Amino acid sequence: MKPLIDLPFLSHGHATLRDVEESVRFYRNFLGLDVVKTSPRTLVARLGSNTAIVGVTLGEKGLAKANRPWLKNAHFGFDFLTSDEVKEARELSLQYQENFNIQNVGEIIECDEGLSFMLLDQDGNYWEILENPEGGYSHYFEKDCDTSHALASFSGNLEDDRMSVLKPGLMSHMTCEVIDMDKSQVFYEEMFGLECVRLNASRMLGRLNSVAVIDFIETDTETRDHKMHNHIGFDVAGPEIVDAAREIIVNNQSRFGFDVIHKTSGSHGTYGFTFSDLDNNAWQIEDYPRGGYYWMFEQGGDLENKFQPNVGGIDDWHDLVDPETYEYIGMTKNSND
Repeated sequence: MKPLIDLPFLSHGHATLRDVEESVRFYRNFLGLDVVKTSPRTLVARLGSNTAIVGVTLGEKGLAKANRPWLKNAHFGFDFLTSDEVKEARELSLQYQENFNIQNVGEIIECDEGLSFMLLDQDGNYWEILENPEGGYSHYFEKDCDTSHALASFSGNLEDDRMSVLKPGLMSHMTCEVIDMDKSQVFYEEMFGLECVRLNASRMLGRLNSVAVIDFIETDTETRDHKMHNHIGFDVAGPEIVDAAREIIVNNQSRFGFDVIHKTSGSHGTYGFTFSDLDNNAWQIEDYPRGGYYWMFEQGGDLENKFQPNVGGIDDWHDLVDPETYEYIGMTKNSND
């Protein structure tokens, strides 16, 4: 069945930061992620695919106002292949806890995939370190999916030369809590076209042409406010498609119980909108190149002009994509000098 909105792949999840420089240090030097600083207040990070973490600085006051008891259920997960590697990662986390301002290193537990533990970082974000086979959760799905955009610019033969404390192999998932899994599955499949696999009555995996998946869990959390700061995003090829997607959301508001549908606006150098679903989770649909944020990493490091390319004479990322295919052209730093 064709979904109501045609979305290419799972683009990103949001995290909140107090200090972007300290967060870059944690993501890059501790977790071993590929990080681009996109402005004095924002960053983009990835590991193993182009499904990215977009970090936005709210500051101490902004974070203090956001009551988010559900945040543990909005964590990001990073894989190691063996239980011994997970155990070693926890020992290293304890060893470097003070150096990286880690609030808490959780106990090792046995999960469906093997051993895991949770980190609580300086910003209040949660990170799961877990044992998982190569390819993350892909073995749960019957068929292969089109990961051409999710893996654009990646090579499986690169040597791991990361100078970081931990060296996980993949960002395998981001979590999302729901109230009623049966109702939510209908929504995610019919609206977004997610490929969903039920692991049990209260847990489901969903993917969209991506290596990383969304791990849905059914919870009884009472407070579900302030989720816009931790939304999950998809990209479409052009402002007119953003507008069409919003119209579809508006037309299905009563059917799927959407709470808030924001107007379209420009932020982070692009055009899009956010809305809340029947579980009060927040989602973003934005105008962005095929492959999402990967063009930022192709630009050779931190962007010199916030949200804009490191290419002389080019002021907007739209100038770096083919207008027909919306594919990144591949221009590199100083190529026009």
